[in-house]
Amino acid sequence: MKRIIILSWVTVALFIVCLGCSSKPLEDKGVTILSPKANEAVSAGGAYEIQWKAEPSQSEFGAAVTIEFSKDGGNSWEIVKENVPNTMKYMGQVPKADSKECKIRVFSQFRPIYRGTSEMFSVK
Repeated sequence: MKRIIILSWVTVALFIVCLGCSSKPLEDKGVTILSPKANEAVSAGGAYEIQWKAEPSQSEFGAAVTIEFSKDGGNSWEIVKENVPNTMKYMGQVPKADSKECKIRVFSQFRPIYRGTSEMFSVK
């Protein structure tokens, strides 16, 4: 009986630790977003070129990236495009969002630890 209680407590403790680990977002590493810039105003529905710089070598970073968009300061993300060639730029259409808390995130599909998040900009 004592052994079951101890195992139960260990299981609960591991579960709590795992929840704490999964709720922390990964930090930016190796990617700098060049555009959009902080506080820039972008027109909803219009064309816009996202630009980034990846510091790791191509062999370390990989040949493709995923680009994501957030309209709530990074609390939630939606995929803009996957399998984008890592040419350090992507021309796309600005989502139709009316927000002053927008962000773009670019990360390596080969090694997702390499990622970068823009500063906040607005879409109108």
